[in-house]
Amino acid sequence: MKPRIIDSHTHIFPEKVVDKAMAALEAAYGARPLMRPSVDNLLAHMDKTDVDAAVICPVATSPEQVRSINRWMASLASERLIPLGALHPADSHWDEQIQFLVDHGFRGVKLQPHFQEFELLAPATLEKLEKLAGRLVVVLHAGQEIKPIEHVEPTPQRLLKLHRMLPRLQFIAAHLGSYQMWDEVEQYLVGEEIYMDLSYVFDKASDEQIARIIRNHGPERVLFASDFPWQSPREVLDGLNRLDLSEEQRTMILGANAARLLGL
Repeated sequence: MKPRIIDSHTHIFPEKVVDKAMAALEAAYGARPLMRPSVDNLLAHMDKTDVDAAVICPVATSPEQVRSINRWMASLASERLIPLGALHPADSHWDEQIQFLVDHGFRGVKLQPHFQEFELLAPATLEKLEKLAGRLVVVLHAGQEIKPIEHVEPTPQRLLKLHRMLPRLQFIAAHLGSYQMWDEVEQYLVGEEIYMDLSYVFDKASDEQIARIIRNHGPERVLFASDFPWQSPREVLDGLNRLDLSEEQRTMILGANAARLLGL
């Protein structure tokens, strides 16, 4: 029986803004998406790569965007599309938006310290993140950006401190713990009760290091993810096939872990 495949980290935009958003992302990242990150293109790509469901990770770059993003995300929810919510740490309506997300059946939220311009361990941030504990899972961009930046806020060291300070907060450190900081991931995060996803990792880190991190961290805390439209699920599937994983481990990573964590 084919294991269920859940891509736990994807990005799409409403049709009316998708081209503008894609141009802005290309400028910010210095990289070209595989295709237009629209609903139809994501679903078509999922069909081609045998992905059963995709978790959509929106980022509100200003507090004013939060409500409209969350209304659109709520409208997309289906068996195949699992939207996360948007929150912005500078939003004075943080509590109200958390309640909206909970009331509408959202499983989690996406936060991105660089684009949202917040300090991960600032007292105000910690106070707001604590309100998510036990209610919503946080997908947190971790490590460098595709286009390198000088100051990286979500480093493995800070992520470990966050976990120690808020142990009830369930979060996923994207990009296998921290993009382009995998030596530090092995030093600080491996073995901790923190989830990691595989978004935009294969062909960026070596297969040997990816396999070592998965093995030592525990495959039960690693999630299949592509970071569509920046990488294809096919690349992640091919990467997993190159690793020495048991069928049980593959099944966990491909979808069972995400289903358990997000209550799918």
